[in-house]
Order: sequence, then C-alpha cells, then structure tokens
Amino acid sequence: MALLDLPTRQDYDALQAKLDAVLAFLQAQRPPAADELVSVERVAAYTHFDRRTVEQWVEQGRFDGRGKKVYLPAYQFSGRLRFKLAEVEAFGLGIGVLKPSLQPGGRPEPVKAAPKKSAKSAAVASEQALRVA
Repeated sequence: MALLDLPTRQDYDALQAKLDAVLAFLQAQRPPAADELVSVERVAAYTHFDRRTVEQWVEQGRFDGRGKKVYLPAYQFSGRLRFKLAEVEAFGLGIGVLKPSLQPGGRPEPVKAAPKKSAKSAAVASEQALRVA
C-alpha cells in the first residue's frame, strides 16, 4: 500500500497543484536573508512605495539627508532587476523611507503607512436606489 493511494491521475495533479500553491505561499511569507536577491515587487512591498518609484531610485537616484545624490544598487538577471536586501535597507535608511527597528537585530521598518485596501460599495437593488427617504 502506497503512502498516498490516489485513484486517478487527476486526483494526483489536483493534490500536486495544492501543494505547489502552499509552497509558493510559504516562500512569499518567509523574510529574505540580507544577502538574498529580491525582486522589484518585493522591495516595493517592503518599503510601501510603488514599483515605479523603486525603479526611479535605481535610474535617477534620490538625495539623502546630507544632500548627496544616492542610487539604489541593483543587479540585472535575464532582464529583471534584483536587489540585495541589506543594500535596500541601507539605501532606505539613508534617504529616510525606512526607520531603524526598535528591537535589537530587527529589520528596519517603513516610514510610509501601508496602502489601505479600498472598500467596494455593495450593489443595491434598483428599487432601493430609487427610494427617497
């Protein structure tokens, strides 16, 4: 008897798809190591800025607290930008988009608040919409 007795190939494929989704979710939740290369989207989520803003930090730079123009270091692999988290943290602390963590050995935290999710208005029946109170 096998560990997993699945009756059909479709059952096996469905289970494999679910396991792949769980693995992808867990990898997305895991904080990257300081020397690991991360994507533009991950840097944007970490700093709470837009993806285009991160790209502008690479291309155009930004002035730090002392008035010196600094650029976010990036590496290009297969046409995609990648960043070392330690360099992102140093850049973010230098230009003021990250603040030092209050916990010893903790990661810097974003200064900008996380974007709020917009609440969608609920659909209303046409009779309700036409009523006058």
